[in-house]
Amino acid sequence: GMLDEIEKLYDKLKIISDNFLDYKKRNDLVPVQACLKEIQGFSVWFMQENHLENNETEWKMLSEKLIEILQDIVQAIEQQDYVLMHDAITYGMMEYLRIFLPNNVRETK
Repeated sequence: GMLDEIEKLYDKLKIISDNFLDYKKRNDLVPVQACLKEIQGFSVWFMQENHLENNETEWKMLSEKLIEILQDIVQAIEQQDYVLMHDAITYGMMEYLRIFLPNNVRETK
């Protein structure tokens, strides 16, 4: 199901994120491109309906922010900008995936 997909994608992005810290690997955006279908799949799933227990307003806000993150990822690939990509993946996409990870301890219940 989707939650398995999310976990797999998170693990892939974690490796990519760690590689951004290695200056030999960080210019290589191919691994991110390899994940684009999964990133897109997650994003569509996220935006199609409110999977969060919290209110609609927050979900709409998060959905808008997610669109910005996706635009950053596309722009980073076009411009081969690994700094933008690092931010979009590490502080963007991974944060969204983390919401749904089973081992995620959420402060607010």
